[in-house]
Amino acid sequence: MTKRTPSVVRRPLSREAVLAAALDLVDREGLGALSMRKLGAELGVEAMSLYNHIPNKSALLDGLIERVVGELQPPDPNKGWTEQARQMARSYRKMAISHPHVVALIATRPFNTIAALDPLERALRLLRSAGFDQPSALHAFRTLVSFATGYTLAETEGFFGEHVPTDAEEVLQPKDLDPDRFPYLIEMIPTIVACDHDEEFEFALDVIIEGLRSKLS
Repeated sequence: MTKRTPSVVRRPLSREAVLAAALDLVDREGLGALSMRKLGAELGVEAMSLYNHIPNKSALLDGLIERVVGELQPPDPNKGWTEQARQMARSYRKMAISHPHVVALIATRPFNTIAALDPLERALRLLRSAGFDQPSALHAFRTLVSFATGYTLAETEGFFGEHVPTDAEEVLQPKDLDPDRFPYLIEMIPTIVACDHDEEFEFALDVIIEGLRSKLS
């Protein structure tokens, strides 16, 4: 009697399954590694099969943003608006650190799916409820997001003195600095190296929140 080899049972493809695989790939290898062909290989299918769920590369990038911002946690509605704003910024930083390769995409690509707009709606609802008028609510939102995005980009990619550029053949060292030209920077090197990013993030967040509070009053 001939023994039959059991067939391989593949998980049915869906938009969510494709986006999950795409995010795993980008988290490991960066956005430059993302292609429909490589994504198909990740899922064990031909690239053409993906187009039944994601129509093109542009829609794939939009879906990546949707999936990542979907990890943002809503703030506690029982807290005041200032604490809720802090919670939103902290949640954004946590998300960005988890998916550093997607942060630049979020910063440079307009959100283009309905689900991706949910965090924006939550933030604007909070700021309008706090008493900001429409222009001020928009300015406040963009101020918070710009800070959180810029800080986490620098935190994950490299502040001077903390990270070594991976593509640099020669790395500028503190000892290479002219003390007559950079006395304060040289003095600051030990503080830069020992910097607590959590503390620094909270410091800047306090400054922004207090500034927004003064604008509201």
